[in-house]
Amino acid sequence: MMLKKQLVSLGIVSWVLFSVVNLLMSSKFVKLGQQVTTSDIMKSLIISAVLYFVPIVIGAMGHNAGYYVLALVIIIYSVGLINVILTMFYGSSANMTIKALMIFAGIAVLVFNGYWMILAFRYRHSLDNVRDEKKYQELKRQQEQQK
Repeated sequence: MMLKKQLVSLGIVSWVLFSVVNLLMSSKFVKLGQQVTTSDIMKSLIISAVLYFVPIVIGAMGHNAGYYVLALVIIIYSVGLINVILTMFYGSSANMTIKALMIFAGIAVLVFNGYWMILAFRYRHSLDNVRDEKKYQELKRQQEQQK
């Protein structure tokens, strides 16, 4: 299915976008006043990669439960993006341009994740339609046999 391929590819893009925002938030130019070590950044990237890619692989292998888990992961990381926006408003001493760019980046990734969710709901709806059609055809066949 085309939607399934989109869910996989856009799930990967979602992880890349989150990782870029995460790396930017860990950099000195956002001026948060605290240093983040390289090992902390790497741990965060590895954990997020596992949380994103395990459900993607499970879903791509035909187990649709992977997409439900991925949706949960995307929701959780989207809450983190809201924190990015709030942190840039209230916790950063960077200039207004940097703040605006980071806030825009956070909002853009949130919108992208929202689009992924819409596609996931469409995919779920298409699965429901296929299941319902099969049930309808089975009932129809049973009724014809009874006649």
